[in-house]
Amino acid sequence: GFQGDLMWPPARQAMLFSANYYGSLATMLVSGTLADKFGPKRMLTIAISVMTLLTLAGPTLAEMSYWIYYASRVLLGMCEGFVIPCTNAMGGRWFPPNEKSAMAALYTSGNQIAAGSSGLVGAALCKLDLFGGWRAIFYLFGGIGIIWFLVWWFVVSDHPSENRWIRAEEAEYLEGRVAAKTKNDASIPWKSILLAREVYACLLCNFTFSFLVSINQNLLPLYFKEELRLPISMNGLYTVVPFLTQLIMKNLLASVADNLKSAGTMSPTRVVKLFQATASFGTAILLVCMALFPSCHRPWLAAVILFFYGIFFAGGICGFFTSLISIAPAYAGTLTSISMGCGQLASIIATSTVAAITYQGWPHKWLLVFSIGAILQVLTGTFFLVFGTGEPADWGRIEQ
Repeated sequence: GFQGDLMWPPARQAMLFSANYYGSLATMLVSGTLADKFGPKRMLTIAISVMTLLTLAGPTLAEMSYWIYYASRVLLGMCEGFVIPCTNAMGGRWFPPNEKSAMAALYTSGNQIAAGSSGLVGAALCKLDLFGGWRAIFYLFGGIGIIWFLVWWFVVSDHPSENRWIRAEEAEYLEGRVAAKTKNDASIPWKSILLAREVYACLLCNFTFSFLVSINQNLLPLYFKEELRLPISMNGLYTVVPFLTQLIMKNLLASVADNLKSAGTMSPTRVVKLFQATASFGTAILLVCMALFPSCHRPWLAAVILFFYGIFFAGGICGFFTSLISIAPAYAGTLTSISMGCGQLASIIATSTVAAITYQGWPHKWLLVFSIGAILQVLTGTFFLVFGTGEPADWGRIEQ
């Protein structure tokens, strides 16, 4: 069932997977700072509008030239570099501290919805020549981008006080507690950021989680094809399993985490450390299981392992991700830019690692890949247990 009319070799396919990560690195480190200074709405509007246009033009560009399409993927990645930093900057202005885990779980749920559904939808559309086959995937998601633009532009605002869709008392409450405006020329405490161990704890965890997200989203279907010999219809079904469990569990776990903080049962720091330890060490064990037990004779084991993998992986939202947006809410965009820069670097390394192992022809390729992921989880999870925090840092507070 694996057919197509663009006969690009595996090495070129791997290059395409990493192209948008290179583009993201070019903008990731500045996008959050710009969002903190000038507001995230306008920047995110421009970025996703360009991404939508490139998606709609994708099939035409790919048929024109591999390198033209590669360049469009780099440009798409440059726009993608604005998405998470701007979203975190927006969230920091709208949600009080005891709701940050639920906030992060809710708005990052789109990652799992998109990644999981795209596998199923893409596999189905590839078999339907009536709608252009694989080309229909680009047209569908480009259309979704147009709908997003209309809703975003007319409903969203940078600050509660600027929004016409909420009550005056709600805007006053939010402005007073979480969303005080800062001056555009407010300086970023770069020295404090670069010397903070709690920041590095988040950066390392985000590096590892991004490494694994890249493996799951871009290369897991290849593992099912090469190692488990699954047909394309089952490939899409297996791919959706970890994303579906992440989507459900991270919202449930976020509610538990915020309730623990609101009730005073545990301090914010203990909460983020608890969930991060569960996420890091739990997924490390499951990655080892993934490397050792599934095979073409018992592929169903992969589905079982991925089910539990998604549950443990979801804990990272209540762990390092909540820590990242809690350390310095006024500079959440800047911190997110730095963190996502590490994440994009991890994504490049992940795809390049698989490409290098494939090129070298080393045996037990997927055993090596999953083992590397498990080792990274243990190391970075341990570092977070020692230095992670869920409390605002002194340098992260600003005078109102």
